[in-house]
Amino acid sequence: MKKRTNFGRKIKIKKIRASSKVEEMQDIIPAELFLTITLNGNAAAMISCSPQNLIELAVGYLINNGYISSYSDINLLKICHKEIDCIISKNDFFINIEVHTNIKMQSNPGHPKFISSACGSIDDFVLNSGLQKIKSGFKINYLDVLKMNTENAGMQEYKKQFGGLHSAALFKGDGSLLAMAEDIGRHNCIDKLAGRISISKIDVSDKVLFTTGRLSLDAVYKVIKMKIPAVVTNSSITYSAALFAKKMNLTAIGYARGGRFNIYSVPSRIITGDKM
Repeated sequence: MKKRTNFGRKIKIKKIRASSKVEEMQDIIPAELFLTITLNGNAAAMISCSPQNLIELAVGYLINNGYISSYSDINLLKICHKEIDCIISKNDFFINIEVHTNIKMQSNPGHPKFISSACGSIDDFVLNSGLQKIKSGFKINYLDVLKMNTENAGMQEYKKQFGGLHSAALFKGDGSLLAMAEDIGRHNCIDKLAGRISISKIDVSDKVLFTTGRLSLDAVYKVIKMKIPAVVTNSSITYSAALFAKKMNLTAIGYARGGRFNIYSVPSRIITGDKM
């Protein structure tokens, strides 16, 4: 059995069955911590997240919210936990980042925006700013799309151990998995991938992002911001997200599970035996 990490926490419970039998036992459930990101001395965000890939999460969040354009904008990055210069609890982490670009902060920089694990966040000034359409001529075979859900599920190490986690994965054009992130928050998974892509300088012009979360408008916005030509979810997509994906030339696919999927925008990137 694999060694459990701090992704999960042990807790004593009482399990009640239909027979009315009560069992005292130990369970393992997902851990949650609060990550505060400070940017050039100003508090940018406090994110409820899982305790892994925190640097990638911070970098991806800043990129997807328009604070920085890439990892190369960062001069200094310091992660702080149980340090003398940090006033924190055991479930708090701080990442202090200094960049050399002009930063547009929120109206009240002394108080970070709180982002729960249940939702994502895109600043209003980012949603209203210019965003380039996807220009990639990338295409992928429908059979490779069909196997993504199974491939992703097989690689979800922590969800298989104790459940309660979302994931996002970056797939190559041949359907092979390149990178993956797990988190209690579906949007955090996408931000973690964004950070990984920028830090590792991965070319995404021929890649697909797979997510287990619902494709809402802000999730689709992040994928377009990352310049990935196609996004796939095994869940649903909102109407606004589907329209925005079509407008920005992003291929958006939903309900990719059980040997089927629905294409909501730009079907020309999916290769099948039938004309579309």
